[in-house]
Amino acid sequence: MKGDQKYRDEILRLARKAYSANEVPVGAIVVDGDGTIIGRGFNQTHTKKDGLRHAELVAIRMAQRKVGDWRLEKASIYITLEPCLMCLGAIGNARIKNLYYILSDPLFGSVASKLTKAKVRQLFPGLNIEKLSGGTEVGQLMREFFKKLRK
Repeated sequence: MKGDQKYRDEILRLARKAYSANEVPVGAIVVDGDGTIIGRGFNQTHTKKDGLRHAELVAIRMAQRKVGDWRLEKASIYITLEPCLMCLGAIGNARIKNLYYILSDPLFGSVASKLTKAKVRQLFPGLNIEKLSGGTEVGQLMREFFKKLRK
């Protein structure tokens, strides 16, 4: 199930949706243990005027509503960008089993860029983390977004 192209395509579609809304282009999905997408999200912090509307949090909330519980113990989350510390906390607290991300975030990323793997494992011992290949397209989308923002 890991790295399935349909999941990559979906988070990229969501990132493009954020880009079209003049949001930082980040997309996320939550997938249940059977491989069904149960939550989708893209950044909406500016449009909703809510600093908690990161793609990951939107996707987690949708998944929790769908399953009727705050625990997503057999779920995986796929994200275009390495999650920030706030989102890592939400992912860990939701008991998500696997975290897959495509592009590192040296400024705010928390699973490899700012924290060590050992520290993350200490905080959330049941969370498996893997960086996926394919950062070129996500990186290009990010560069285009910030270039457009600076103009």
